[in-house]
Amino acid sequence: MKRSVFLLTIAALALSACGQPAPLPASTPRPPTLAPAPTLTFTPAPTSTPTLTPTATQNPDPAAWTKEEVRANHEKERLAYIAEQGTAKSIPALEYHGDNYRIPFGAAVVELSPDKFEAQMAWFHENRVHAVTGEELRDWLDGSIELPARSVILTFDLGNNGVNSVPRMLEVFRKYQMFGLFTITHYGMDAGTSVLCPDDRCWEAYRVAHNSGYVTIGTHTISHQDFSLISKEKGLAELTESKRIIEEKIGDGCEVFLLTWPLEAVPAWAKEIKTLGIVIAFGGNTYPILQNAAWQDKPEDFYKLPRILPPNSNGISGRPAGKTLEEIMKMYTAWE
Repeated sequence: MKRSVFLLTIAALALSACGQPAPLPASTPRPPTLAPAPTLTFTPAPTSTPTLTPTATQNPDPAAWTKEEVRANHEKERLAYIAEQGTAKSIPALEYHGDNYRIPFGAAVVELSPDKFEAQMAWFHENRVHAVTGEELRDWLDGSIELPARSVILTFDLGNNGVNSVPRMLEVFRKYQMFGLFTITHYGMDAGTSVLCPDDRCWEAYRVAHNSGYVTIGTHTISHQDFSLISKEKGLAELTESKRIIEEKIGDGCEVFLLTWPLEAVPAWAKEIKTLGIVIAFGGNTYPILQNAAWQDKPEDFYKLPRILPPNSNGISGRPAGKTLEEIMKMYTAWE
């Protein structure tokens, strides 16, 4: 019964707009620095603007960086963190729904506010956690690269509500050099098909995200229905069309190779997504809670990678229940 309520409420959220909070104060963020790791304590907001000493040829202002410069800096971070921390054997994937949402289910609630979202990104930066790009995840899963022991996968189930949240989140990503996987339910995204998208602004928000270098674009399907209840033929047809539409609308070399299953419902035919060129998919409770992270040595599960929930605004997660961000990272990584 709890799962049913959860599914219905997540579905309702995905097909409706999030509230529109006041925008975060304008700031002139500076890129983060690879400084010695601080004491692992959670603070509700950063106490200072992080800085990074650029290379001799790199503009010191990350707002001016090209996509290539953003990714080059991220690669330097990956190698530096591996040298400090060693390599990851498992990596937790957090399931966000933007930076401002509230999803009641049963007696509990999943929610987050923009200021607490920024505080979580600041905590990752301050504790030298590497935010994994979609391309890095793909290469790590197939054994092509190593990732730092302190790594995290930030997934975002989004839709037309991204017109409000995506610009804010990009500013936070740029400020703390964090990276996200944005999967899109694109029903109601075209011009004139919803109140939030009277013109092309919804797709444009995701184009900007893709071109920034901080985001990997994937699909969250067109219809956001329970794919465990539909046939393989119908499901694969929708995913094929979704991949085509997103790649066409985003352009600029966008390749859709990952998805998040709506409602965390994984169909029996999920492995067939590989025939479409989609090689990574996320579900929810794939493993017992103490092992519910992405593992490099479990290729049979790459189409249903597990996800956990980031802490609510009070600093406590609902999955794993009662855990802080620091406790979550220590549960699922080789944290030392």
